[in-house]
This record gives sequence, structure tokens and C-alpha cells, in this order.
Amino acid sequence: MNSRLRIRLVLLVYTLGIVVVSLIPSTGVSLWNLDKVGHYFAYAGLAVLVCLNLEWTHARVAGLIGAVVLGALLEGAQSFVPGRDMSLVDGAANTLGVLSGAVIFRLREGDLRRRAAALLRRRRGRNT
Repeated sequence: MNSRLRIRLVLLVYTLGIVVVSLIPSTGVSLWNLDKVGHYFAYAGLAVLVCLNLEWTHARVAGLIGAVVLGALLEGAQSFVPGRDMSLVDGAANTLGVLSGAVIFRLREGDLRRRAAALLRRRRGRNT
């Protein structure tokens, strides 16, 4: 499997992970501040993966808008999940995470691409 396909697979699995975790019924136990931090970092990571996958600027912008829309849709869907509620603050944390992840990627693109390539090379070495 080539590197481009692997990084796309990582994006797919990561996105599915966000969807699953977002739609799991709640047990009622939540630490408010940690929840918002989790939203922020989950969506910042999603933004970095989107940027790693899309070369063209317009495609990146569309992908990042898609990440914000996904966060909003999942927040809305949580109103139908037992023990979960839609939260504008969670949505704001998601959006701030996407924006921060995009800025971090833009500032550190070369380093992030090198690290991703190194991880993929290391992983490939273990599989052969």
C-alpha cells in the first residue's frame, strides 16, 4: 500500500473514530473542561489530517469546512442519543480545533509531512 493511500486510510479511520465516540450514549459522567479540551484536540488532529491529504488550497479549504460541518452535524445528532445533549460550546471547541489545526499545519507543514513520511516508512519496514 503506498503512502498516499495509507494517510487517507488514517484520515478515514480517525474520522470514523470521531463519529463513533460522538454518538456513543453517555453514562452521565463528564468533566466539563476535559470534555472541551478533548473536542478541541480531536478536531485539531482532524484538520491536520485533512491538510496532509489535500494538496490543492481550495480542496483543503473545502475539507476544513467539511470538518466544521461534521462537528456541527454530530453535535446536532447528539440530541437524539441517550444521555447526550447538543452543545454550542462543544461546537465552538470543534471549530476552534479545526482552525487551530489548519494554522499549525500551515506553520509546520514541512515538519509534519516529514514526520508523517517517517512514520509510514517505519510502519512499512515492520510489515515486510
